[in-house]
Amino acid sequence: MARPESSATDPTETGPAARNQGSRVAEHLARELFSGALHPGDLLPREVDLAESFGVSRASVRAGLQSLTALGIISRHAGLGTVVREYGDWNILDPLVTRWMADYAAPNPEILRQIFEFRRATEPFISAQAAERASARDLAAIEEEFLGMERALAEAAPGQPLSRAFTEHDVGFHAAIYRATHNLVWSQLAHILRPTILIVIRKTNDTAAELRDSLERHRRLLECIRLRQPEAAFTAAVHVMARTGQDLGLEDGGTTADAALLARAWASPAPGADRPEA
Repeated sequence: MARPESSATDPTETGPAARNQGSRVAEHLARELFSGALHPGDLLPREVDLAESFGVSRASVRAGLQSLTALGIISRHAGLGTVVREYGDWNILDPLVTRWMADYAAPNPEILRQIFEFRRATEPFISAQAAERASARDLAAIEEEFLGMERALAEAAPGQPLSRAFTEHDVGFHAAIYRATHNLVWSQLAHILRPTILIVIRKTNDTAAELRDSLERHRRLLECIRLRQPEAAFTAAVHVMARTGQDLGLEDGGTTADAALLARAWASPAPGADRPEA
C-alpha cells in the first residue's frame, strides 16, 4: 500500500479532530481499494501501523475504518484484523462510494466491468419505458442535455481534452432518461451513471470521428424516445451501450439487441397513473 504524506496532527487527537483526520484516512484507503491496489480478501495494515503511516492517532484511524465498515467495504474481526469485503457487499449506491468509484476506479477493470454490466442490462429497458412514459417536460430535459453535449463537442479544440461540460451533459442526458420512467427506483439509481461516464471520458483518447459517432447514437436514442417508439428506443440504447463498451475496451462495439428482450414489460403505465402529462 502506498505510504500517504505524513501529517503534523497531534497523535492524541479526539472528537471532531479525530473524525476529520479519519476522513483523510478513509479517502486514502478508498483510493487503494477502488483502484485495485487492495482486493477483496486482502488484510489491511494493523491499526497501529496505519496510525504511524498517516501520522495520526489510532482514534483517527478507527474513525476512518468505521466509515469504510459502515459502507460495507471492509469488515473487522477480532484476532484476524481488517479484511476487504467482496465487491457485492459494497454499498455502491451511497453517494460517497459513487464519488470514489468516479475518482479512483479507472485502473480497476473488475469494478469497471461490473458497473458497465449494470448499465448494459438496464438502460435499454429504461429507455423503452421512457419512450412510453416521458412527459413533455421530460423530453425537453433530455433534449437540453443532448444539445449541451453537442455544443461542448463543437467548441472543443482539436487535440485537447473535452470540457467538463460535455461530461456533465452526458451524465445529465442519461439521468433524464432514468427520471422519465417515472419509476422511483430507476430515478434514484441515476447517480450510478456518473462513474462509468467519467471513466469513459478519462480512459479514452477519442478522435473527433469517434465522438461524433457516440453523439449520433445519443441523437438516435433521443429521437426514438421523442417519437414514442419503445422497441426502437431499446435498440438505440443497446447501440449507445455498445459504443460505451468499446470505449472502455470491454466490447467490440458490435452488440445488437436481442429480440427476446423486447417483451412488452415496459408498456405498463407508471404506478398509480397513466402516462404523465407535462
